Amino acid sequence: MDGILVVAKEPGYTSHDVVALVRRLTGTRRAGHGGTLDPFASGVLPLFLGLGTRVVEYHMADDKEYRATVCFGASSDTDDRDGELVPGAGAVPTRAAVEAALVEFRGSILQRPPAYSALKVAGRRAYDLARQGTPAELAPRAVIVKRIDLVEWDETDPRRPRAVLEVECGAGTYVRSLARDLGERLGCGAYLDALVRTGSGPFGLAAAHSLDEIRGAAAEGPAALAALMLPIDAGLGAIPEAGLTAAEVVAVSRGQLIKPVHRPEVEPGARVRLLAEDRSLVGIGTWKGGRLVPDKIFVAAPPPAGAVVGANARATDAVDGVSGGAVDPTRAAAPAAEPRLRVVDPANRMTVVPGIEALQPELGRLYLAVGVFDGLHRGHLYLLRELRRAAQRAGARPAVITFDAHPEELIEGLAPPLLCDPDERLVRLQAAGVQVTVVQHFDHALRITPYDAFVAAIRERVDVAGFVMTPDAAFGFERGGTPETLTALGEREGFAVTVVSSFLSNGEQVRSSEIRRRISAGDLAGARSLLGRDHGFTGRLEAGGGGPGPAPLTFELPVSLPPTGSYRVFVGPSWKLGRRPIPAAESASVRVAAGNVELGLTDARKAGDVRVILLGALDDDAPPASQRG
Repeated sequence: MDGILVVAKEPGYTSHDVVALVRRLTGTRRAGHGGTLDPFASGVLPLFLGLGTRVVEYHMADDKEYRATVCFGASSDTDDRDGELVPGAGAVPTRAAVEAALVEFRGSILQRPPAYSALKVAGRRAYDLARQGTPAELAPRAVIVKRIDLVEWDETDPRRPRAVLEVECGAGTYVRSLARDLGERLGCGAYLDALVRTGSGPFGLAAAHSLDEIRGAAAEGPAALAALMLPIDAGLGAIPEAGLTAAEVVAVSRGQLIKPVHRPEVEPGARVRLLAEDRSLVGIGTWKGGRLVPDKIFVAAPPPAGAVVGANARATDAVDGVSGGAVDPTRAAAPAAEPRLRVVDPANRMTVVPGIEALQPELGRLYLAVGVFDGLHRGHLYLLRELRRAAQRAGARPAVITFDAHPEELIEGLAPPLLCDPDERLVRLQAAGVQVTVVQHFDHALRITPYDAFVAAIRERVDVAGFVMTPDAAFGFERGGTPETLTALGEREGFAVTVVSSFLSNGEQVRSSEIRRRISAGDLAGARSLLGRDHGFTGRLEAGGGGPGPAPLTFELPVSLPPTGSYRVFVGPSWKLGRRPIPAAESASVRVAAGNVELGLTDARKAGDVRVILLGALDDDAPPASQRG
């Protein structure tokens, strides 16, 4: 049951009632609606089921259409017929007066939400405060009314004439407030007597199904229910499409960025629908820097094929666990090489899951750590070691939930320079013994999700043995998921929380922000001590005129760079999960100036992604490769 079910809600039901009923009838736990309707209202209520819940955010801003009955001559404390009515002081209006007043309610207007609304004030719902006799003063906010027309006029009761209005408005508009404000404008008071939503974005009343119709289909069986549903991408036709090859479908299903064969004709930053060759929906992505970044994926990712990175390296449980090791003796005569990637378990084949909603019970029992894991520095590797140990004790698999974007990008509008590109992060997580990594899309909806709802979303899809955290770690809305609150939740819900002490280096906690600061200050040795390895970054090499000499690097995401200067580096192929990296790399130099990077090459080079390892400034004596950790 993955798709969209457009319901014709009846008066008397809350939107939550309808969702609960449809969950029961369809046997689907994941369900949500596309915009609340008051209990007395009726009409279009789109429900999103299963994987369809992942497209709700694309419909929250949909325009709405209503047929509203406004009664004049009285006001209501709820602004509708369910509240306490108080007769108005002024004379009731004529039809002509109402039509003249409607002019002021078209276009962009300021509207004060009803006192009885679900808006939160200081953490409490406005309707709760109003019911307690202390209604909140809600600030007016801008809304858009595209159309408001009087289509029927009823003076059967001369003391309470009624107008039927057709309204087309933007998301967030309260029709109850329109009725109240219209009555105040005319000086007689008014309230909303009836409301029918006739349209919600692309979904209209003509295509909606009554609850009796849905009950009947449920009695016939799943096929009849499925016949009532629209596909996940119904109504998303305004989002441009990008066609993918079969290989590209596999790549994005694993959460990988791709440079597609068929370039979409869209502006940078535009959202696109990702379509397979049969035009089925693969997911939703963003066009950034000449690549498609998968945001939401609706197909299962196949397990990674081929050998894992570092398969010929010796297994170890060292805290630094990622870099180090001697230069390959078979290449003693060659230039110095980048140290091999050290791995905990050469046989590990990590599964990458594109978001929590793609978790499946088949993944088994999981012990989880949640975080950005930018850089996979010594503190992270220590935490992952403790994660492996806790998972082993619980008979579970070590798993990580990380994010496709740094939270600061949404919260502060600017992502910090990365210590580790997304592909390298997956490689290092696998090398550190993580068996399952969930790459979760970080957006506003996730940002405001409480920690307990976040945990519940995971536990309803997979068996969770527990979580590993450090004392200062937290996740969820307003960082509500602390070790203390999560431990209390685990005691109630039946999962463990392992709290391990923070990893210290020279008495200080290792933090990504401090590593970035040291790199930007040119303290590469200091950054190396916290990372546990030389700092590197991945960029796209643009061959310098097809011959030897300086060649510029471009970056899809911001990366941590040292100050202006020339540096000694290793240059080698970029890392990809499932592709064994070549440990050898060529010695070269790089010039950094004003955020621009140019590699000094000794031969012609084709354009492509390369990995650059900073060894030190050209006038600095860096330790030999065999001594660097």
